Amino acid sequence: MERNHISWDILLRKVRRTLPPEEEAVFQEWLAGDERHREYYERVRRVWSAEETTCEMDTDIARVIAGFDDYVRKERELRRKRMVRHAYRYAACLFFLLVVGGGILFLNKGEKQAERLASVNKESVPGGNKAIILLGDGKKVDVEMLADTMFYKAEGIEVQKNAGVIKYSGLQKSEVTYNTIMIPRGGEYQVELSDGTMVWLNSETQLKVPTAFVGEERRVFLLGEAYFAVTKDDRKPFIVETDLGNVKVYGTEFNVKRYRDEKQLKATLVEGVIGFSSDRIGELKLKPGYQLSLTEGAGKPEIKQVKIYNEIAWRNKQFCFENETLEEIARELERWYNVKIVFADPVLKDLVFSGTLSRYGKIETLLRLFEEGVEVKFVVEKDTVKVMRK
Repeated sequence: MERNHISWDILLRKVRRTLPPEEEAVFQEWLAGDERHREYYERVRRVWSAEETTCEMDTDIARVIAGFDDYVRKERELRRKRMVRHAYRYAACLFFLLVVGGGILFLNKGEKQAERLASVNKESVPGGNKAIILLGDGKKVDVEMLADTMFYKAEGIEVQKNAGVIKYSGLQKSEVTYNTIMIPRGGEYQVELSDGTMVWLNSETQLKVPTAFVGEERRVFLLGEAYFAVTKDDRKPFIVETDLGNVKVYGTEFNVKRYRDEKQLKATLVEGVIGFSSDRIGELKLKPGYQLSLTEGAGKPEIKQVKIYNEIAWRNKQFCFENETLEEIARELERWYNVKIVFADPVLKDLVFSGTLSRYGKIETLLRLFEEGVEVKFVVEKDTVKVMRK
């Protein structure tokens, strides 16, 4: 048999521990043929064994595993392309790190100093396209588990996995149906709403949306961070609702950031006009280039002019830090690389850095640059990064 091919029935019987000896030999031969086969099987096993599985989310198993042979072949081709693309990306992205107070400028010299990290037991890879869709009936669809070549379709929704887009068709029902799109740590995704509005979702974000906008407004609910490019409709204002207040727009581009561990909300306007209001605050208007910040418990928000590029760097596939503390930077890295960062000395949290670099580089490269600038070192142990003095 072709080493890249295996029957879904064999995988299923293996997970259920009902595989006969003759099929066990076939399974083991396939498993040994490629490390990615093992990774694929482990994903199938975890999801099938979980209490809330993708198979329960969409019981059409044939669709979920359709095109498995193509999936394996295309994975090989994609990996080759990624290697070339990443090589060019690293070569083209000469990034800088300016240590505030030290005035030291560094250029990326590649990977040759990576051994300076005290320990690297597991490579912490950057995030990618990951999302879970909670449908209106309570079922869940894990987008990462869908075959690369397939389009997942349910009532009013389509997932284009190759393009990294979740798309709503605007199919109307007698009552409004909501989906919640959940982005885990180390994930990001794009969503096209039923009115054509595009939304980019950052790591550890939840966005609740209707499958179709009905009535006199377009309202979504956000926890986390999202960039919105709203389709203009003067008759139907677009509202982003958060637990600290609402951002109201008619057609514009802006970024909203509301992570609970940061204890504040930030709304940054790129173009157009937006207004912010809450139960205690009347509507405040923002102009392009300005940001509204509201801290939990504060009586009124702060509005100030900001460097737009810094605030939406994640949308442009970059980190952009300007006079940010290591504690603030650590939160960004934890979400994107899905790691836990622990400070051996709390004083190190207050170190201030500025710098710009690709979000798709290795975390070890970034940590190495931090080590160059100040008396700090990082020890990477599996999915934990310890920050210590040198």
